[in-house]
Amino acid sequence: MNKRNQLIILTAAIALVAAGCSKAAAPVTTTSAAPVASPTPNVTKVPAKEGAAAFLKSVDGLKGQLNQQKVDDPKKFSATLEGEWASFEDEIKPKYPELYVKVEKFLTPLMAGLTQEKLDFTLLGQLNDGLKGALTELSTSLADNKGAVNATAIAGSQPLQEATKAYNKYVQDQGNQLVTLLDQLNAAVKSGDLKKAQEAYVAARMPYERIEPVIERFSELDGVMDARVDDFKDENDPEFTGYHRIEQLLFVKKSIKEAEPFAARLLDDGKKMQQSIAATNIEAADFVTGVGELMEEAQTKKITGEEERWSGATVPVIRANVEGAQAIYDLVKGELKQKDAALDDKISKSLTAVLDAMNTLSPAGATWNDFNKLEQSKQVDLKNKLEALAEPLVKMPGTLGQ
Repeated sequence: MNKRNQLIILTAAIALVAAGCSKAAAPVTTTSAAPVASPTPNVTKVPAKEGAAAFLKSVDGLKGQLNQQKVDDPKKFSATLEGEWASFEDEIKPKYPELYVKVEKFLTPLMAGLTQEKLDFTLLGQLNDGLKGALTELSTSLADNKGAVNATAIAGSQPLQEATKAYNKYVQDQGNQLVTLLDQLNAAVKSGDLKKAQEAYVAARMPYERIEPVIERFSELDGVMDARVDDFKDENDPEFTGYHRIEQLLFVKKSIKEAEPFAARLLDDGKKMQQSIAATNIEAADFVTGVGELMEEAQTKKITGEEERWSGATVPVIRANVEGAQAIYDLVKGELKQKDAALDDKISKSLTAVLDAMNTLSPAGATWNDFNKLEQSKQVDLKNKLEALAEPLVKMPGTLGQ
């Protein structure tokens, strides 16, 4: 993450800590178990209780250093926090989506702040306290085996079963759109029309981003299709393929000829992804918890502008994440309103605010405003609105499971 985009996260963090950070300090209970291999390079997956205990220990260690206003190798500490969270976060996402987003809310700016040349010890201390509070709450829930999304109740609800069937159809439709739009991208690249190819590139991103939690089930294909240049030696690495290789060629090199083999490869991989999607079935609990993953992607990762760094199409990509979350919400809002009308109203109003903000920043459709050229205050405002939407949305699975 470059310095400019770190500032988006850190500026938003100032408002976050000004509102107050959780400082709960409940005891942590842990268990030991053998670690298992992770598909993420250099990260070993561990059981959630074990991972949370290790993470809390690191957070406590950081607190001591921050109090002394001296952190040993802060960039390395940032990487350590990221790795420890990655070791068990996949277990937390579907079971505790609300707590997952709460951890991310403090962890992301904390990691960004630790990579700055000059550390803001006051801000970092407040973020670290907030992270400890979120982790303590999570650890207590894990120890007591309470607070997880009630997958059994969700699966037993007839209205939610019907909604799940409709969502499975939505996912299939997006998979079909993916192939159609990748075919159009391939044709546009072959045509030699650079502007047409650039527009087709952004359009082809949309279905992929709307169903990202489902896409990520197929990690090998996802890695080939959507990996960023950061995962490779440089932009010329032959292993660097997919969307973002094409993005670099179309928007930086403006070499449409060089993009041809990568567009053809992406279309072939897109067809494989569509077939994988067609063969999968999303269960009810996975369906309703998908909102958390989509909103976490939007507000902590996409908002930095790093993913669409060359095209500047950050707002359209975030819009696709939000549309994916909205599709889930729209299918369950009748049931949600019966169980918690106030929560439904808050989601509806927050969703409208986010959509209005995005439409103001960049028009929906074939053209877009370069996110990297927008005023930082507007970028931060969008992040804050996304966070304000994420907070009620991730309460939805727990409410539906009541």
